[in-house]
Amino acid sequence: MTMVKINGVTYEFEELSEEVKNHLKFLAFIDAELEQLAMRRSVLLISREQIGHRLDKAMVHQSIQQSAQASDAPTDGAQAL
Repeated sequence: MTMVKINGVTYEFEELSEEVKNHLKFLAFIDAELEQLAMRRSVLLISREQIGHRLDKAMVHQSIQQSAQASDAPTDGAQAL
């Protein structure tokens, strides 16, 4: 015999009407979906953080390359040999 608690009152599941059982099933489904969405959100937030770190690293690398190119460029119209 399966017992369920609804609004603080315990009921035998088998004695509930089909309408009430269906509502409980829908609530269980919704709770499971919310849990899945919470896990997906966590994965996406972690992924976003990692991509942000990769972006920062790429921007530092690009900045270093641009600085190196700028220092190699001839100044005052002089030609590099």
